[in-house]
Amino acid sequence: MPSGPLRTCIATGEQTTPERLIRFVVAPDGEVVPDLARRLPGRGLWVRAERTAIERAIVRKLFARAARSPVKVPADLGERVERLLLERALADLARARRAGRAVAGFAKVEQLIAAGRAGLLVVADEAEGDGLRKLAASGLAIVRLGDAMALGGIFGRERTVYAAVARDDAAGEFIERIEVGAARWRGCRSNSTG
Repeated sequence: MPSGPLRTCIATGEQTTPERLIRFVVAPDGEVVPDLARRLPGRGLWVRAERTAIERAIVRKLFARAARSPVKVPADLGERVERLLLERALADLARARRAGRAVAGFAKVEQLIAAGRAGLLVVADEAEGDGLRKLAASGLAIVRLGDAMALGGIFGRERTVYAAVARDDAAGEFIERIEVGAARWRGCRSNSTG
């Protein structure tokens, strides 16, 4: 679902919806900072939510060109964006859990699927083998989101490999935000897998 007018990526020239892009702004000190919530003041510098596009914008000095002024680009900008996107997507999953719309653990996920109430399956990078095949057989959308320790932290556990978000009217926004957030994070991962 688009949220506003199309924006142009400074690295690729592509026009697309803000969900497929990352907004950057120039801070008062001249440093380029990611604005994932799209609320910071200043002119937005939009880059496709992919590591290669961010790196292209850095190497070709496209942030300075788009800002029409000299800027400072942190050396770790790609890693910073990757980390922030993961934190944001995990925060959306945590909100779903606090609202009683998410469960963790293979058995609870299977129960939610069997009851016909699952809307989205969230798995850690470590998910593989029979467990993942069983969940994939449900036909539900599956998103990989972080490692087992990151998912576990949301549910008060040391590790969680499988989680699910319930499908109902109240959870629809959670599901959409988690799916979009996970897709943006995957695009910006340094190893480009997932």
